[in-house]
Parts: sequence; C-alpha cells; structure tokens
Amino acid sequence: VKCDAGGSILDEEAMLAAQKFPVSADELISKAKHAVVKDSGVLEPSLWADDFEFCAPYVGPLSKEKFLEAANGFQIYESFPDFDNRYFNFNADPIEPGRVWFMTRLHATNDGKGLFGKKEPSNKTVVLPPQMYSFLFNEKGLIRELTVGYPVDRRQGNTGGLGGMFGVFYGVGQALPFPEGKPYQLSRRFRLFNKIGNFVSNLTKKEN
Repeated sequence: VKCDAGGSILDEEAMLAAQKFPVSADELISKAKHAVVKDSGVLEPSLWADDFEFCAPYVGPLSKEKFLEAANGFQIYESFPDFDNRYFNFNADPIEPGRVWFMTRLHATNDGKGLFGKKEPSNKTVVLPPQMYSFLFNEKGLIRELTVGYPVDRRQGNTGGLGGMFGVFYGVGQALPFPEGKPYQLSRRFRLFNKIGNFVSNLTKKEN
C-alpha cells in the first residue's frame, strides 16, 4: 500500500513467502520463543551456530565463548531475583531472511545480592525503556546472531533512556564509569546549534 507521503506499507506475508527461506516464519518465531525460554541460548548453547555473535549498542560483536563468559560473570539473577525482561511482539523480518525481531520491557529489583562487591543490595527497582532485540537464524535454524539492548523510546523507564545492562547498573545507582554507561546528553556543539537555529527561526518569523 502506497502512503500519501513517506513510503509504503509492506505486504509482509507475500514478502516472507517470496524469501523461500528453508525455515518458515512461524517456525522462526517458535524457535525465537524457545531461545528466550533458554535465556537466549545461555542455558542451551546448542541453539547457537558455530559462528554465533552477540552484539549490543556498545558491546560486541562477541563470539560464543566470549558471550558465555560475560553472561556467566555478572550473576545478575542472584542480584535481581525477580528479573523479568517481559518479551513480546515477535515478528519475522520481511526484508532480511532469517531475522526475528521482538521487544522487551525489563522490570527488576535489586533485593538479592549486592553488585560489584557491595554486601548489601540497593533494593531499587529498575524499569528499562522498551527495547528491540533480535535473533538471526541460519538456514539450519541455528542462531547466527543475537542483538539486544536497543531502546526505542528514551523517555520511558527510570534509567534516563539507557538500555541493556548499562541501564540496569545506572538504575540501581551504580553507573559504569564512562559516558556510554550514563544517560545520553546533548553535546555543547549540538546545544549551540539548536540555539542558533531557534534564534534564526525567531528572526524569520519577526520579518514575516
């Protein structure tokens, strides 16, 4: 369907059928849901292809071995006993064969163990903004790529728009010590650019 402006609405069903991918869209979504039940494959690495990679906005790509090492190192579920990604909206990509997109709205409370060596938990609740995740499956139905932590609305949640583990750490008051571990802030140049733009816009209105 052609929009009046801005492009078109894709015929997803027809495009998925035309891909002729050996794993159907329904099967891909079923495999994706099974994978998240198994903690994206951490609890069942046989779901991953040999060339599996993990990639987040500021982390990765990581190999299977490196990702397992990182995932097991945080012991995050001991610190957040109610950790719940709240997965929803699983969809096969009509443009990229094998890709399944889905969303999360993480809610977790640090009332288990403390983080980063602290004995006591913060007892703070973290609510991340809605995030986009994805699996890319190969033709054998194994996960070739896992992407996580891409916020789609930075105004939601209580982490200043931060997603992934960076957002979790920030939300409990233990932000990581680098700019990427803190909420996004406009640069001085961009703020100056905005001020100049507003000034010129106001002058133009006055002249008209």
